[in-house]
Amino acid sequence: MAAQSGRLCFVAEWFHVEAGITRTYLLTYHLSDNAIEVFDQRSKRTFLRRTKIPELTTRDFFVGSKINVFGRPFDIVDYADEITRNTLAKYRKRGFVLLKSSMWPKNLGEFLTTLIENKININNALMVQFSPKTVTQFLASKQDDDVHTSVLMNELLTGPAISLELIGDNVAEIMSACSKYNTENASTTIVLSPSMQQLFEREEVRYGFYCPEREENVAKDLKFFFEERHSIIKECRFKNSTLAIIKPHIIKDGYLGQILNEILTSGFKITAMRMLLMARVNCEEFYEVYRGVLPEFIPMVAQLASGVCMCLEITSEDPEKNSHQEFRSFCGPMDPEIAKLLRPHTLRSKYGISKVLNGVHCTDLADDTNLELQYMFKILE
Repeated sequence: MAAQSGRLCFVAEWFHVEAGITRTYLLTYHLSDNAIEVFDQRSKRTFLRRTKIPELTTRDFFVGSKINVFGRPFDIVDYADEITRNTLAKYRKRGFVLLKSSMWPKNLGEFLTTLIENKININNALMVQFSPKTVTQFLASKQDDDVHTSVLMNELLTGPAISLELIGDNVAEIMSACSKYNTENASTTIVLSPSMQQLFEREEVRYGFYCPEREENVAKDLKFFFEERHSIIKECRFKNSTLAIIKPHIIKDGYLGQILNEILTSGFKITAMRMLLMARVNCEEFYEVYRGVLPEFIPMVAQLASGVCMCLEITSEDPEKNSHQEFRSFCGPMDPEIAKLLRPHTLRSKYGISKVLNGVHCTDLADDTNLELQYMFKILE
């Protein structure tokens, strides 16, 4: 993929917290050298001259994406020229799925892995807990031919669901075809890959998620879950639980599904989830305890700020076990090289590359578990 001019141009917004205003910028990404230029539309001045940012790739740039440029979080809200629109709009489309509580505890990792292998990326995720009021609000705009509302209402009230924003080629049509795969009412021109056929021929997976029937309803569902405030985010337990953060490099490299599968098949439960893009100042604040202690402090901050991460509240399936202790042991030593020698079956041994790119963050001290969970799920909005 390449634009004719060798660059992609977008309209991007940055919310200035102190001033309480949103500023608009022209953001240009040069394909040849992974360089960024940022132009301030308001002052008509260059905000950032052409600068290489190796952490960013073409996969990070699409309408709806959130990126960090030297610690400043930008929301990409539109295409800035027709070349970029024509290059990207055809295949970087947004999709939405809602995973029901009957399906995701056993199938989340495999579900995401299959999507990612088929070039459908996860751009946002949130675990939600519906009440009768919020599920009625969600289903109010649905058409009778879109969904059996009474059945779905009961399913969504039985336990927490996971909402996902997807990015991919014809993603809305593909997910609709997956929901109807191997059924009598399946009528679509979409041909599913063998791996997707294998996954969605299983009834517990095929009937275990909701997706909009029509592409025009995708934006409505994404707005409901990720923009509007409906008090649906699943609250943390804050009791015998701990924090895990799947780092940006894991998500960019396509291992999100594998990591989640490892967690869910190794005696742990996920009781809260959210994806977010952290500003650099928040990453520094979160890692403050390591400042002056670890020489990797600055690159650790840069890695956490380099893209979206996934935050999880983890509990042990066995309530008698110490969740923090069990999960910390499951992650292994901070240095993957040491983990490979001493704890080869741990997460960091399998997915880590270095002390900075070690796959996951887990809370070091038991006394800090609730503090870290509060920071990620309460303080950061």
